[in-house]
Amino acid sequence: MLIVTKKFIFSVGEVWFDEDPPELSNVDVLHYRQWIQPIKGGQSDEFHTRLIALTKSQDELWESISSNDRYKIRRAEQKDQVVYEYFEDINSDIINQVSDFYDSFASQKGLSKINRNQLQNRVDAGAIDISRIKLQNGESLIWHIYYRSNNRVRLLHSASLKNSNDTSYQSILGRANRYHHWQDIVRFKNLGISVYDFGGWYTGNTDQEKLGINQFKEKFGGEIVKNFNCINGITIKGKLYLHLLKIYMSLSQLPLLRLSNFRF
Repeated sequence: MLIVTKKFIFSVGEVWFDEDPPELSNVDVLHYRQWIQPIKGGQSDEFHTRLIALTKSQDELWESISSNDRYKIRRAEQKDQVVYEYFEDINSDIINQVSDFYDSFASQKGLSKINRNQLQNRVDAGAIDISRIKLQNGESLIWHIYYRSNNRVRLLHSASLKNSNDTSYQSILGRANRYHHWQDIVRFKNLGISVYDFGGWYTGNTDQEKLGINQFKEKFGGEIVKNFNCINGITIKGKLYLHLLKIYMSLSQLPLLRLSNFRF
């Protein structure tokens, strides 16, 4: 699947998971996201992630989760009475809801807002899956946004709003987050998807928050793999695009591939 986004005079495409790109006559720049090997002639960067094989039975997947987390998942379902919901028809209202929620989360965490144009293009291509956990009163607790191909789903965004003044709320949120991942895993398995991708794995040892996220993912089982994110200029305009990115990179002291969603 080729997804193309227009950025001023440039047409920027993306393909995922070693899928053979179709005809590239309308693409200036191509992003190869999470490929097994680097792309020759392109700029490549290592990307580690954690994968769960959904080819296992549901019982095997359940037993792969730590006993403490299985308890929290059961409690979320039976006592917290949170509601799991997914959206087969992702319309503009859903996109606005999840984007507004994510932007509030990003503000709380000091992150960049969601790229709504990119999200819309991926939705239009049929490549996005969205789910959420909400309370009985309809209040959203957690949103998940996935890139979904025929055989693999990759978590792109996970957003939840913390309330440090309410310990009971924080406990419910923690259990609901585990329940959310489990419900997603079961649903994707039942759809015949073979790989669940947690969307990244921190390979350093200094960022305590990221190490905590690693620990959360590890409790669901799976294995760590190394992929490559690559970018390549296809046309003369595309090579100009990369040249402009490199200039911006040198001024910002950022790796080139972190600017893959940079908007001129």
